[in-house]
Amino acid sequence: MELNILEIITFELLMTAIRVAPTSLDIPANKVSSIVGGTVSLRCAVISSDIRTVTWRRKIDTFMYPLSVGRNVYSTDSRLSVKAKHGWALVIKNVTQDDEGEYECQAKSKGSNLKGLVLLKVKEKHRSENKHFDVAVKKEKSGRKDPTVLG
Repeated sequence: MELNILEIITFELLMTAIRVAPTSLDIPANKVSSIVGGTVSLRCAVISSDIRTVTWRRKIDTFMYPLSVGRNVYSTDSRLSVKAKHGWALVIKNVTQDDEGEYECQAKSKGSNLKGLVLLKVKEKHRSENKHFDVAVKKEKSGRKDPTVLG
């Protein structure tokens, strides 16, 4: 089977485009909410064939504190972990109000350094108050039952 010069050039251009495919970073949700005591996953999807490092960092005031590099967590906070399936997720268990703030996913590859921010909002748990009421049912002279709530 012979290939003409146009087919060869087209094939070479296609292979070059695949090798230098653009790297992109996607933060599926840039605002995430959790309740106190819950577990939250901050997700970061990286599309690249040559990602060298994915880092999660937390912004406090103006400084970015590193939390993880790759699957390794460098924080002393045992509630943190990284899941690297279908992207990179920073998982925070037993969320507290202090966890609220900005988190950054940073992906480094050959020739690119991409960043994306996630804002975590933490809400207090709503307490469901179980109020118990006593109900007394009186039978009227007419035979009709009339419920009365006591307390």
